[in-house]
This record gives sequence, structure tokens and C-alpha cells, in this order.
Amino acid sequence: MKNVKVILIGVALCATVFANQRIDALGGDSGFWPGDVSNIGDFPATINDHGFVEVDGVGTDTDCGGADCGITATIVWGDDTKWGFHYDEDDGDTWFNLMWGSGDMGISAGLVSGTDNSADDGDTGFEFSYGQNFDWGELGVGLGTYNDATAYGVNWRGDLGFWAFDNAKVSFGMLDDGADNTGMALAFDFFTHMDAGGADVLFGLGFGYNSADAAGVASSSVTLPAATIAVEADMTDWATFRCFVNTDYVAMASHDAGDASGDGYTGSSTTYGFGLGFNWGGLTADMSISENVLQDPVSEMSGFENGTLASGGVTLTYSF
Repeated sequence: MKNVKVILIGVALCATVFANQRIDALGGDSGFWPGDVSNIGDFPATINDHGFVEVDGVGTDTDCGGADCGITATIVWGDDTKWGFHYDEDDGDTWFNLMWGSGDMGISAGLVSGTDNSADDGDTGFEFSYGQNFDWGELGVGLGTYNDATAYGVNWRGDLGFWAFDNAKVSFGMLDDGADNTGMALAFDFFTHMDAGGADVLFGLGFGYNSADAAGVASSSVTLPAATIAVEADMTDWATFRCFVNTDYVAMASHDAGDASGDGYTGSSTTYGFGLGFNWGGLTADMSISENVLQDPVSEMSGFENGTLASGGVTLTYSF
């Protein structure tokens, strides 16, 4: 469930965030796709499964003034021992972010230091994550600090069959920003992959709990169920089509602001998306397709609406 990471990723603490257009086109949760390189962020031990150079955000406007609009780059190399380096154009305060892996264990560490060119001059902190594979599943834990803010998170994934599902995963995170604002998020999901000939069909189903206390306003919500259906289908031996539907139902919610308290929003919300992937041997190019393109493909792709085919740019990956 993507909402579980909002608390941690929103302040860039606890784990290196690996943007990836393949995962965005399959629902946005890399935990459902264990073989993807973006799992290194939540499960650092998976660094031992890969060797690659990846650049995400190719073709995006790097002067958009918002989050997630710049280039990210990652390199992982090595044989028995893995080494890695991650760079994020939007994260100007992170001095370095290095990764290491060996056997069934992986570690990543970053140092945050505000510079003269930063709006947060003088801010310091660090982020550290550790992962290891055990007989009872994959474990990833992370800790981050930024000035007075502290956040930590735990991720687990393993074989846990139930009904139509083969696997399960758990995510938990907490944040204290040092200014009387706190938050917590918990999610549990079952999931399975089904072989449909030339297509891989994912079905994930779970629940989530979120709570926050910000500026004297306390809120909480329970999401049950949260479902993801995604399809990755080979069109040719070099082209892949992807699509997903996410639906969340907020079963219970509360909102308390001092003397004024009551129920929060309940009900369902649905998101969907599409993507394409191209494979030329060790080189792959992945993109999420803009919803505007689907609504008016001729105008968007011909440039009359100033649209772009890839909503989040392109992810280029060379694996070795």
C-alpha cells in the first residue's frame, strides 16, 4: 500500500527512494515485485541480486519547482561483494548515499549536510538502513534523523500462503519531527502472481492504519480493503505493456481538533495507470503513460496540447 510510505518518504528519511517507471506503471509498490531493482530501498539485502546502472526521470522538466521532477541515478556493481551509489537531483542536502552488500545482507547509508546553496543551510542528519534474508523472510529496517526530526521504519516480506495468495508483506513506520508533530503508518498485504500465458497478473489485498498529530489536530484512518491488480504482458520479445488498478476503502476515520471532533472521510478511491517497456538485451527503457494521452492521444502526441507521452519521464536501465 503506497500510503504507508507517505510519512517517511515525505521527509526523505530512513531509506533511499528508488524512482522507477516500471513500478509506477504496476501500481507504485515495489514490494509486490521482488525481482525489481527498486526493492533495494526497502530491502537492502536485495542489492546482492543485481548489477546495473539506472537513470530515472530522463526527459522531465528539472526546473519544475516540485518534488520528484529531477534526475535520479543509481549504480550497483561487484561480484561476491556489492557496492552502490545513489544520486538524487532533488535532494541537494544529501552529501552522499552509499550501499554495500555481501551474501544475504545489505546496508545503505547517507549523510545530510546543508550547504550555502541550500534553503536549509546548516541542517544536518543521516539515514541508515539494514537488510538481511532469513529462513522466515526478508527484513529491512531504517533509521533517519534530520535536525530534530527522527523517523524509523521496518519492512518484512515472506512466503505466507492464505486463500489465493502465496506471499505477504508488512510495513511499519513512525515519525517525530521534533516540533510536536508525530505520525505512524502500518500496512499488511497478501499478494500472488499468476501466469496468464505471456502475461504476469498480480493480485494484492490488505489493510492499512495511519495516524497523525499535527498542529494540535489528531487524525487516524483504517483502510480495509486495499487492493491492487496489475498486469505485465509481453507484446513482442522487445516490448511490454503494463497496467494497474488500485482501490482503497477507508472503513473508519476520525478527526479531532481540540473541542471540535468527529468522523473523518470514509469511502473508496480508485487510481489506475498504464506503461510501456522496451528491452534491447541488457538495456531497458520504461515509462508510465500520461492519462491525458489516453483521453486525447492525437492532440497530446502531436504537441497541440503541450503534452508528453511519458508522465514521469523515462527510466533507462543497463543490467550486467
